[in-house]
Amino acid sequence: MKKHLMYFILCMMPYVFFAQNESRNVDLDAVVVLDQMGETIGELTSVSFHLSVANDELNADHNMVKRYKEHDVKMVGPDKMLVKSHSMGRNRGYWYNGDHITYYAFDENNYITIPAPTNIIEMIDFMNEKFDMDFPAADFFYPSFTDDVLEAFNTISYKGEVELGGQPCYLIHAENDSKLVQLWVTADAYTLPKNFVITYKKEGNKQYQATFSDWELNPEIPENIFDFTPPYNARLISVLLAKS
Repeated sequence: MKKHLMYFILCMMPYVFFAQNESRNVDLDAVVVLDQMGETIGELTSVSFHLSVANDELNADHNMVKRYKEHDVKMVGPDKMLVKSHSMGRNRGYWYNGDHITYYAFDENNYITIPAPTNIIEMIDFMNEKFDMDFPAADFFYPSFTDDVLEAFNTISYKGEVELGGQPCYLIHAENDSKLVQLWVTADAYTLPKNFVITYKKEGNKQYQATFSDWELNPEIPENIFDFTPPYNARLISVLLAKS
């Protein structure tokens, strides 16, 4: 039934886009790739991947420099997530077990545990809204990802099949007045995100680039790794600053 429904949706798409996007430039081929990627991710019961990030930032001298971060992410749906992030001078982790989320600073050896919503998506929204905390590549795991892209960008185009790191990929561009997003999606049976670059056109064309690697789809992940155990002499933080 699901496959038949998808076939019906794909057949109807050209008519829907013609009616709703006469004043926009939306490429149906790009939307199909985004939907295929979303379907692959949406059917996962668990996942593990690595994300390498290079982010342009202004230093103390107001010069643009790149800051690098590495993230290791493990998730078991719908309510388990572990993120360990490493960068120069800052190493931290998040443990979420469906009931609480713990933030731990490796360098300071301190942590805080707070109650959290009962699924990953709601937890991410909660932490972002209340504490301004972002999680690596979280947008890709929202069921509404394709719809969110369609709503946010005036132009969405399919640039064809290209090679990235020796792997064939579909290249998609999405653009509005303030951002240009380039997304590479693997041109294989999995259609997983490979790389994306966000260019902020109104901020000196600064860029955020992220590369996915080491994908493991539906791995067996012991649930006890999502429960935080404080290291020896770790200090409990009494307050996590909320977003003003």
